[in-house]
Amino acid sequence: MVKRRLTHRQMSRQKAQQAKRVARAKPFEETVKSTLNQSLGPEQPGVLVAHYGTTLIVENQVGQCFSCSVRQNLGTLVTGDEVIWQQIDDKTGIVVACFERRSTISRPDKRTSKPIVANVDVIVIVCAPVPAPGKTTLDRYLILAQSLQLPALIIINKSDLASTKTHKDLLEQAAVYRQLGYPCLEVSSKTNSGVLALEQALAGKTAVLMGQSGVGKSSLLNALAPHALAQTQSLSALSSRGRQTTSASRLYHLPLGANLIDSPGIHEFSLSHFSKEAIKQGFREFIPYLGHCRFRNCAHINEPGCALQEAVRLGKIAPFRLQSYHIIVGDLDNK
Repeated sequence: MVKRRLTHRQMSRQKAQQAKRVARAKPFEETVKSTLNQSLGPEQPGVLVAHYGTTLIVENQVGQCFSCSVRQNLGTLVTGDEVIWQQIDDKTGIVVACFERRSTISRPDKRTSKPIVANVDVIVIVCAPVPAPGKTTLDRYLILAQSLQLPALIIINKSDLASTKTHKDLLEQAAVYRQLGYPCLEVSSKTNSGVLALEQALAGKTAVLMGQSGVGKSSLLNALAPHALAQTQSLSALSSRGRQTTSASRLYHLPLGANLIDSPGIHEFSLSHFSKEAIKQGFREFIPYLGHCRFRNCAHINEPGCALQEAVRLGKIAPFRLQSYHIIVGDLDNK
């Protein structure tokens, strides 16, 4: 069917009719807005504790959770955001504002970055003898923490597997990380060994869990917060999303005023959006030696006069850390 072309007079008449309809609708629109505003409760602070697609779960100051929509002009909100919201009924509400974030963890998303969690005070990096961490796994998370100027806490989970060679290797690496100022704790979610020390380390802070699949993050979460499963089921029911909520980010309350965010979106993290300079800065023990190589374009491999290689020879830098740096930078070059 061929679309009929309109004359200029017909198009002008059509625009005029549309303008009249818009003008007639304005009073009705204002009435709807006024009625809606009158039905909303007062503005109050809250925390976004879960995120299921377009549905946000907001917790008020007394621990009650509400399924909320969000005003379109607020942009992307994520778990951990501190917000202003208004209650609609005993189960729902609307988010009308968001406080400025103390910190934001994002991941690369095409040409931009996508926020995942907000207002984190410490990054908890979980590793275990099984599955054994990759050669660069820990360092990649530490680079992220360094770039965000957030402290990192390294957890060696499954300490009940202490007799394995991988566990002994992890302890040797942990000794190096401790010397660099990174606290390390041995924990077993199976025997609850070290769980109390972890609770004390997180007291009063909001932490986010990071680590490769299979290291026991879920078991660790259940050891820290036995109510976590019940809370997850409750939030899932509130969101009306059922089983589809298994990959959602959630904030859990821990003893001693701590919060823990579990977000599957950052368990496997890429540094593809980092520059080589940012990678170097992520190795904090490299910093005193940067700019002191004989050649400005030194790759720190086998060039004469390399300050980093000399620091390794003198025992100032652990060999595995420089090797890790080369692997990470090599991955950037191959992309």
